Amino acid sequence: MKIVIADDDQNLLMMLLPHFEFQGHTVLLAIDGTEFMQKITDTKADLVISDINLPVFDGIELYRKTRALPAYADAPFILWSGVELLKGVALVEQDPKLRFLKKPFGLAMLQSVMDDLIPPPVSGEN
Repeated sequence: MKIVIADDDQNLLMMLLPHFEFQGHTVLLAIDGTEFMQKITDTKADLVISDINLPVFDGIELYRKTRALPAYADAPFILWSGVELLKGVALVEQDPKLRFLKKPFGLAMLQSVMDDLIPPPVSGEN
């Protein structure tokens, strides 16, 4: 699976990168909204993840810009934040392909949210 993650917290990104790569995922990282938009335009991601508090465009604006792209109109999307809880929760109520995580979170919680959004294939399926 191709995953694009936008977060300006380098420590968080460096924790997530080996975790996802170990699982066999391809991960593209962005540290601001401009870089994120470039990455999702250049590749078709299977999952997009963004912090709400980002430089250039905040995660809410990125979410809206991403949803406006035909290739991402219903793509699985995760927003996270340690601050903007109400904004994240309000958006989730309107979009069945969006989930919100409150920072800090553990890898098990992130995996649970990912499995909820993109159920793992049934054994024997391609």
